[in-house]
Amino acid sequence: MKETAMRTAIGVVEQKNQEREQQRKRRRMQVYHRKLTLLTVVLLLGVHVCGLMMVNAFADEAPAPARQACYTSIQIQPGDSLWSIASRYAEGSPMDTRQYVRELMRMNRLADETIHAGNYLTVVYYQ
Repeated sequence: MKETAMRTAIGVVEQKNQEREQQRKRRRMQVYHRKLTLLTVVLLLGVHVCGLMMVNAFADEAPAPARQACYTSIQIQPGDSLWSIASRYAEGSPMDTRQYVRELMRMNRLADETIHAGNYLTVVYYQ
């Protein structure tokens, strides 16, 4: 009987120890989740503040001055092509050479890239 009572007491003690261990594990998980949540909030706030600082930094920059398109007429010289003219006048424009050739063809109503020395061509340049 003493032995049975002792086993029962030991069983009760072990059960209480297991319950305490489970409570400790739950508590550790709660603390872990709180720390993780706090870290996430701090990280999001940091990203938000950095974003606002970048927006303010870019907002303080002066906008680039707009370049004005100007038009002139040039006489085509021997050896000139739309591409050589475009490479000269596209400098400083918002277009690359290929786009500038297309613009020259559109402005001058050219069906293809054929031009002849002595003729005149309207070109655009930017100031």
